[in-house]
Amino acid sequence: MSILGIILGVSALIVVMGVMNGFDTELEQKILGVNPHVFVKSYSGVFDYSPKMIEKIEKQSGVEDVYPVLSVQCMVSSGTFSSGAVLNGVDVERLGNLRRFMKGSLKGAVIGSELLKILGLKVGDTVRVILPFGRSTPFGFAPLSFKLRVTGVFRSGMYDYDTTFVYVPLKLLWSKTDLKGKINTIAIILKDPYRAKEFSYKLQQILPYGFYTSNWIELNSNFFSALKLEKFAMFVILTLVVIVAAFNITSSLMMLAMEKVRDMAVLMAFGATRKTIRGIFLRQAAIIGASGIIVGDILGLLLSYLLKRYHFIRLPSDVYYISTIPVQIGPVYVVLISVVSFLLVILASLYPAKKAAGLNIVEVLRG
Repeated sequence: MSILGIILGVSALIVVMGVMNGFDTELEQKILGVNPHVFVKSYSGVFDYSPKMIEKIEKQSGVEDVYPVLSVQCMVSSGTFSSGAVLNGVDVERLGNLRRFMKGSLKGAVIGSELLKILGLKVGDTVRVILPFGRSTPFGFAPLSFKLRVTGVFRSGMYDYDTTFVYVPLKLLWSKTDLKGKINTIAIILKDPYRAKEFSYKLQQILPYGFYTSNWIELNSNFFSALKLEKFAMFVILTLVVIVAAFNITSSLMMLAMEKVRDMAVLMAFGATRKTIRGIFLRQAAIIGASGIIVGDILGLLLSYLLKRYHFIRLPSDVYYISTIPVQIGPVYVVLISVVSFLLVILASLYPAKKAAGLNIVEVLRG
């Protein structure tokens, strides 16, 4: 029963930590795939599109790509259904990492795959875009409205993005609004996205007055901090399973010490030292722990492989960011779980080993 408890505890730890690590990595990759690594914005909101500024940023060390963006909140309507969205005007020649998520051409509107379902549209249909700014008329404020043909689909795999983003050519958006020649974001893709904070700080030093930078790490810091806290909490909770199994070992060894008390007394009478008796119990605990940990490692890795290979657990994409449970098992996690579990087993055996070694052989043999 002690071995079984260790097996269940270790295998559960491996599977859960693999899933948590998989979620962390998968979401991080999806966020990095869709979002720029560093943003340049202006305190005034919109600013003039300056090719010179973009060229200056491109020359900085570590930059892979730079592209301008004009993002505005909007309402999109198919005539029957409507939904809020973010309209992004992008340079057709400078799409950065967005190109791989787009299917079709960027001659008209490229709409998120889930947003198309909400609106009941398909490629080739017409969508009406309503912007929150417009002009005053004798009858009151009239929002700016125009029609666009759907020429492509945007599919990132992130439900929030696929229900929100609409992409159009920057020049087309300029022609439909009074924002000709204006943008509100310079998006930067780095060769190493994990140096975004460092690059953001360096870039801030060379930008003109009135501009500021932000990066994906700062924007998503609360989200990833919550994931790390949840991962740590799950590790602590499931470690309690191993601790309970370790207490089973303690009780088992205590019972063994009571049953073998005369045998231990005879051994000590023939010259066995207290250290020898203590070592016997520690070795027995180590055998129990090692057996449970090895089998638990194999079972945990097998379950993780099956979960990763066959995706037999599905998640609702409108609730979670992804539709399947990702699993990523690193050798560091397996070694850490095994070492912690083994140490808990050894700690649980110290007390019964000490009690057995403290046996008074004279009283036992006299009895």
